[in-house]
Amino acid sequence: MDSTEDIVRLLDSMVEAGASRIKVETSKELDSGEVKKTYHHGRCDVGSPFATGKLFDLEEE
Repeated sequence: MDSTEDIVRLLDSMVEAGASRIKVETSKELDSGEVKKTYHHGRCDVGSPFATGKLFDLEEE
């Protein structure tokens, strides 16, 4: 994505496709122009310890 117009077009297309929530993050791990989508169901935070099941303070038996 080289311009603001490209980003606006991408976001507009996502909204038109039915996305109700969009969180944009940049990453040096992805190639230029590459897009990664994460889906979730319900009210949990995407990637949170509760959503991933990896609680940092959970005592293992």
